[in-house]
Amino acid sequence: MDAKARDQALQNFEKTSFYPSDILVECPKFRVLVAGQTGSGKSTLCSKIFRVSTEKGKENAADFGISHHSRGTEIPQVWKEITFPGQNEQIILHDSGGFEAGGTGELEEIKKFIKDRVKRTTLGEQLHCIWYCIDMSGNRQIQTAEKTFFNDFDLGDIPVVAVFTHFDEVKDRYQFKLEQQFRRANKGVPTPDQSDQAEAFAIRDYETIHRRNLEKLVGKHSRIGMQYVAMPTDDDMAFGSSSYSAGVDDLINQTKEMLAGEGLRRLWASAQQQDAELKMQETIKVAMKQFDKVVISSTVPLVPFVSGTAFSSAFNNIYSSANKAYGLMDPSEIMLRKSTRKRIYEACLNLSEWERRIHKFGLMINFLGGAIAHVITSALLKTVAGILLIHEELFWRQREQQGLLLTADAVDDVCTEFGNSKIRRNVAAHIDGSILLHNYGDRQYCTDTLVTALEARNRHKPPHRERT
Repeated sequence: MDAKARDQALQNFEKTSFYPSDILVECPKFRVLVAGQTGSGKSTLCSKIFRVSTEKGKENAADFGISHHSRGTEIPQVWKEITFPGQNEQIILHDSGGFEAGGTGELEEIKKFIKDRVKRTTLGEQLHCIWYCIDMSGNRQIQTAEKTFFNDFDLGDIPVVAVFTHFDEVKDRYQFKLEQQFRRANKGVPTPDQSDQAEAFAIRDYETIHRRNLEKLVGKHSRIGMQYVAMPTDDDMAFGSSSYSAGVDDLINQTKEMLAGEGLRRLWASAQQQDAELKMQETIKVAMKQFDKVVISSTVPLVPFVSGTAFSSAFNNIYSSANKAYGLMDPSEIMLRKSTRKRIYEACLNLSEWERRIHKFGLMINFLGGAIAHVITSALLKTVAGILLIHEELFWRQREQQGLLLTADAVDDVCTEFGNSKIRRNVAAHIDGSILLHNYGDRQYCTDTLVTALEARNRHKPPHRERT
C-alpha cells in the first residue's frame, strides 16, 4: 500500500460512522408494535423471537413485561412501553391488546398511537416496525379489523409485516387427515410419515387463501410484508424441527430487509434472539469497518505504538459490538470486565504468556512495517472469528439452559474449550493460508476469507442450532 492509497484509506476511515458508538446514543432499543385480535398469537411470537418469558394463559405482552407509565394514571394499553429487564435489554414492545372482531374503540386508539409515533422526529421515539398478527388456523376471510387497519390507518414509512400465525396448527390438521385416510385405505399397514405433504398443503392454503385475500385488500405490490409462522413451544424448538419453526427466520430477515438504514438493521439483529446467524453477519460488517485503520497502521514501520494502539482499539470496538449484537443476559456485567476481554483475546489467538508478550511487543514496535502487515491482518481476522464464535457459544448455552446467567467461570470454560478446539485450529489455518502479502489490504477479499473460515463451524453444529 503506497502513501497515496494509505492517506485516502485513512480519510475514508475517519468519515465512517461506527456502531455502536453512534446509533445507540440516539436509539438504544428497537421499538415494535405487535397488533392483532385476541388469540392471534402475539405473546407467543414475541416470546420466541425476543426470548422473553410468558406466563401461561396470558395473551398480551403487557402481562409478562414491565409497563412504563406515570403512577396513578390509566392509559390505553397500546401507549405503554413494555420492557424486559434481565431478559432482553434491546427491545421495547407496544401491545395493541386483544381486540375483538368488529371492535372500534381499541382500533381507534391504535390509530391515534401510530399517528403520534409517525410524527416523532427522534429515532428512539419512532416506531421501527409493526407486526400485525392474523390467525391462519381460524376464519379464512379478511376481518373488519384487518380492513380498517390496512385501509384506513396512516402508517407513514413504518415497515409493516402481516404475520399469519398458527401455521403449525394448519399443518397438524392436514397431517391428521392424511394419516386417517391412509389407515382407512391400507388397514394393517404402518402409517408413513405424512408431515412433508401436510406442510405442503398448509403452504398452499397460505398462498392461495390467506396471502391472496390480503393482497386483494392492500394490492399485490403493496409495501406490506407478509409471512406465515409456526407457533412452537420450547420443547418443539429444542428438537429443532423445521415444521415447528417454519417461517420464523424468514420473518426476522424480512423485517430486517424492510428497515431503512444500516444502524437500525444492526439494532434489529441485536433485539431478536432467534437467529444467531444474523447476529454474526451484522457484527462482521461492523468488524470490517475497523479493517482500514489496522491495515494502515501495520504498514508504518518504526513508529512506536501506532500498530498496537490501532489493533487494541479495533479489538475493543469489535468486542463491544458483539456484546451488543448477541444480547447475552449478563446482570453482573461479566462481559464488560477487563479481565474477561483479556481472557477472550487470549482464546482468540490461543497464545501462551510468552507468545502474548511477543505479540504485544511486535504490534508496538512493528519495525518491519509492510513486511509483516499480512501477519497483523491475519491476527485481526482470527480475533474477529474468535470473538464471534465465543459469543455465539455463550448465546446458545443460555438458550439451551433456559436463561443461564453468565459467570466468570462459565466464560472461562467456553474460552478454554474454544482455544483448544478443532474449530479454532481450522479457522486459523484457513485465514493464515489465505492472507498473504499481495492481498492483505483487500477488504472484500479478507471479508470473504473470514466468512468462509466461519462457515466451517456449521459442520459441527447440533441439529437444533442449525438455522432453519
